[in-house]
Amino acid sequence: MARIVSLGLALGVALVARPGAAQQTSLGEVIRLALERNERSAIAAMGVVSADAAVAKARAAFLPTVSLSGSETLRPYQIENKGRVELRSNAASGSLAVAQPLLAATAFPLYSGAKHAFESARWDESEQRRKLAFDTARAFFSVVTAQRLLAAAQARLDLSNASLADTRARAQAQLVSSNDVTRAEVDVASAEQSVASATSGLVQSQLELNYVVNGTVSGSLAPPPESLAPWALDPNDLVRRAIAQRPDLAALRESALSAQAVAKEPDLRFVPTITAVAAARMSDQPFADVPVVFNTRYMDTTLALNLAWQIWDAGVRAADSDSRNAAAQVAGLQEKALYRQVSVDVRAAIAEILAAQTSLHAAQDGVEASKRNVEETDALYKQGLAKAIERVDANSSRFDAEVSLAAAELALRQGELDLRASIGLYPVDGVK
Repeated sequence: MARIVSLGLALGVALVARPGAAQQTSLGEVIRLALERNERSAIAAMGVVSADAAVAKARAAFLPTVSLSGSETLRPYQIENKGRVELRSNAASGSLAVAQPLLAATAFPLYSGAKHAFESARWDESEQRRKLAFDTARAFFSVVTAQRLLAAAQARLDLSNASLADTRARAQAQLVSSNDVTRAEVDVASAEQSVASATSGLVQSQLELNYVVNGTVSGSLAPPPESLAPWALDPNDLVRRAIAQRPDLAALRESALSAQAVAKEPDLRFVPTITAVAAARMSDQPFADVPVVFNTRYMDTTLALNLAWQIWDAGVRAADSDSRNAAAQVAGLQEKALYRQVSVDVRAAIAEILAAQTSLHAAQDGVEASKRNVEETDALYKQGLAKAIERVDANSSRFDAEVSLAAAELALRQGELDLRASIGLYPVDGVK
């Protein structure tokens, strides 16, 4: 068992820091690495690129289109024209056409909707990067907590080994019974299991952090010494801040505006569409579709004004209008729901922090009391005034108190992260 624990401990340390690495990696540095390397950042950026392309596509409805075409006709025979034989057996022609929309009423709401969708994509990119940053921060603190648990388990094992050695010496001197040695051996076995479990937890936490960062985090981790939420926990003030700066709320607001704009498009299909078309064509043969008197022309130009008016479309316009209006109402309701959720998130995070602070103070007192209990029980045992089981229980209680302290510190950090997330901030200032 001792060999297995030693190997596990070495593996955990190797995953946390490279040999000889003395530098400490801060939370901000780890988040920057994740934002640079994790695929989620690139995926969010591609969403903005796609939305920008949709804006360009919608803008095209106002711009002219230019078409150029050409043809070459090969004839394996000669053409006779009124008794004359034309020696040419092929014909080449080309045409150039420019079409400029003059009135396209449906293009305006579609263009407006595309622009709002682009802004929504930009805010959503920020929100996705924010979520990635918070996932990284939670993985960071999970590793820090696992390190503390491993240190506590190792300290318990060291104390158990020292107690076992002392008990064996006292048993050899016939000051205590062999049962005390047995109890001390049981305590060592339990401590070894705690080290093995803590080592496994540290390895898993480190692997999760490496996955989020998409790389190996070298060096020991240095958690911020100060609070991540150093504000007065005023719910009303924090809710106002959240409404003003949360990216997901801004993204949903722009998405609702986009849906409202697009919903106007079906009703505008009844407006006629007017397009001006200018065309020119050239050929090395006389045009066959012009009057005979002009059959010597080899170039032709036209200017046309086209009007298209779809008076009845079999109900498609009305159906699209109903569908898009419903989608716009859904987007508006989702925006209202998120507004209400903001207040819930902020107040829940505040309650989480207050409870974690109370738990942390209690855990700190518990650790101090457990340390005194170990010292007092050890002294009483050496004087023959305490039993071996009491010594083992004191050692185990100290470990449990240190585990509770680490859990309370993690809960407080999680509460601080939840509060920053609820008001639209990143886990640490200066990192976006």
